[in-house]
Amino acid sequence: MNDDLFPTNRLSSQHINSLPIIRFKGEIIMINTPEKADEHLSRLFQHPAIGFDTESRPSFKKGITYPLAIVQLATHETAYLLQIEKIRVPDILVDLFCNRKIKKIGIGIKNDLEKLQSIRPFIPNDFIDLSAIATRKGIIQVGARALSARYLEHRVTKNAQRSNWSNSNLSEKQKIYAATDAWICLQIYPLLIEDPSDYRQPEARSSDS
Repeated sequence: MNDDLFPTNRLSSQHINSLPIIRFKGEIIMINTPEKADEHLSRLFQHPAIGFDTESRPSFKKGITYPLAIVQLATHETAYLLQIEKIRVPDILVDLFCNRKIKKIGIGIKNDLEKLQSIRPFIPNDFIDLSAIATRKGIIQVGARALSARYLEHRVTKNAQRSNWSNSNLSEKQKIYAATDAWICLQIYPLLIEDPSDYRQPEARSSDS
């Protein structure tokens, strides 16, 4: 990262919106039965690190929240979307979350874990929160959109964020959005932990560039 390009700590919306969109382009596997969870999640135990995220049905009324609907787990090539309202938290998922040899990398994961633990108690091991790492480095904007812009020079879209994640049949747009949110964590992690510099803002690209 070139420090000369970053005169302030904060990235402007103009700069972020000027960046090309990044999307997950690998295989997406929907898991809606315990049997499918056993079949597919066993593959994740071969990976030293996976991306992690969750989605819940959005609430448009103050004070009303909904339980988790989707858990996303991703390798560099494959994303697994678990419909938690159908399968709950099966044994293999608990084994994965408790495994000390597999990093589970996410962004702002405290609330995600609390919601999962409210469904089935477990002791999480080796979860890594990129927001917490970024905060310790002095970064102000620590969400997926800002971290993707800072480290990958691409932006993630949030167009499907407030869609209904409780639908039995997710749209293709929802699947790509959910997969990207978990997968992007794997892409950001090595760049974030290896970057010792202070953080300043690049100039926004012109609209005709």
